[in-house]
Amino acid sequence: MTFDFIEPVVFALLAIGVIAGGAAVVLLSRITAAALLMAFTFLSMAGMFVLLGAETLAAFQVLIYVGAITVLILYGVMFTKFSDRPRALFFQRQTPLAVVFVAAVAIPVALLSFSFTSASPRPGGGDLSALATSVFTDFAFPFEIASVLLLAAMVGAIVLTGRDDPEEAARRRRR
Repeated sequence: MTFDFIEPVVFALLAIGVIAGGAAVVLLSRITAAALLMAFTFLSMAGMFVLLGAETLAAFQVLIYVGAITVLILYGVMFTKFSDRPRALFFQRQTPLAVVFVAAVAIPVALLSFSFTSASPRPGGGDLSALATSVFTDFAFPFEIASVLLLAAMVGAIVLTGRDDPEEAARRRRR
């Protein structure tokens, strides 16, 4: 007995994850929750790359987007000063226009996707081990230089945004 139904079910779950996560990123007003849901959307996309047999792209998706971009956004949120006044994001006031735009793009894409007849499964990528070997042998030094530069940028961002307010410094001196 073959399990031909597993791949479409996994694809459907990943597609629901991408669509629901993307919609939640745009519709939520809490930026930290939106950033975490963006990471979930990126992970769902990585799962789709795995289904396509592109393990290298899935690994890059996780490393670059889930790891670096999401952390960068969370650092930006953590180091941004919070103000008490309520602000609505610009794109959250344009829901009717967004619905029209999404429908205008999604309907032709859906019709085009259903026009394909059948696809024979392609063999898996298998290039991940060659890439890993190349990164950790031939390009080990540039890889480490990039990691040190990213670490220095993170420490610099913490130092620049960690400056004390005059009121906060005065409160600490009084203690």
